[in-house]
Amino acid sequence: MTLNPKTKLIFKKDKINIAFFGKLNLSNGSDRIFCHTFSKFLDKLEDCNSEEIKNIPDKINCDLAIFKKNFPFKILKKFSKENKHLLIGIINPSDKNDGLRCIKLADFAIVGSVEEKAYYSRYIKCFIYPLIEEVDEKYIRDFSIRPKKQICYHGNKQHIDFININLEKALLRLNSEGYRFKAIYDFKGLGKCKKKFITEHIQWEKDTWLNEIADSTVGICPTTHYPGLIRNSLAKFISRNRTMRNDYVLQYKNTSNASRAFIFHQLKIPVITEIGGSMHHILGDEKCGYICYSENSWYSSIKRICMDDNLNKEFSEKAYYLMKNLYDPKKWCERFINEIRYWIKNDY
Repeated sequence: MTLNPKTKLIFKKDKINIAFFGKLNLSNGSDRIFCHTFSKFLDKLEDCNSEEIKNIPDKINCDLAIFKKNFPFKILKKFSKENKHLLIGIINPSDKNDGLRCIKLADFAIVGSVEEKAYYSRYIKCFIYPLIEEVDEKYIRDFSIRPKKQICYHGNKQHIDFININLEKALLRLNSEGYRFKAIYDFKGLGKCKKKFITEHIQWEKDTWLNEIADSTVGICPTTHYPGLIRNSLAKFISRNRTMRNDYVLQYKNTSNASRAFIFHQLKIPVITEIGGSMHHILGDEKCGYICYSENSWYSSIKRICMDDNLNKEFSEKAYYLMKNLYDPKKWCERFINEIRYWIKNDY
């Protein structure tokens, strides 16, 4: 077998040296998980050394150079020209603006889900590392002291700005029955969401967000839906077509991932989500939570989880167990290194 000169030395090494480049903002999920936490767990492996580097030094001592999300194209281009012997990876690729130019400079990309891999594999070799937060178990609340009617959302404001109308109606019904809805997101940077079902807006802060999530009865993970005009047009079209009348209308971003559900699982908060996407890896098990679509399914599922303590605990414990087994960061790091070695040997 003849190896590419770029990969020949890596293939022969017992240890792969990896460097993550870019000044990190640990309030940003991509930086915090894909660069900081991923690097930390990779460095614990016997066949890998990993480090985080803010500024590009004169001398590069690594085999894989991985660049944070939205790394400047001009700097990446210069680095690529000066270090042709290195394999270059990018995190969370984009095919918008300079993103596609960065893809063309890189050898591989790291993505967070099967949805993202399915889309970006048209451009570049993709490896999955799920967005697994490092969560201290001290944040897990005892079931006996949890609130009874506290619904929680955390994540991007977009998911609640364009929420499924069925879920919105269900939440308004629950509001009228005394259920509270807390939304944890960056409203200081993005402005407050104007949805009437939100009873408490909580600014996402690195030091407090886990405590806020832990103080909940149930978590919801809606996907992003089309704005009203497009959604209404689709609904009218489908309702007029006899063969499609009972079909689901689904939409989610090509960068969708299960990270929002992961946090709830890690904190033993039961989760409800919508049809579609990688959240089903755990929630597809009917003993771990609910998957909803209609207004009544959302309404009854949220209500049942909040009012039935035994069910709440059963869902929480089972999902927590699966999360620990299916999404162990060490195992995913080992998988990444093994896949890199296999790719270098067979496909590069």
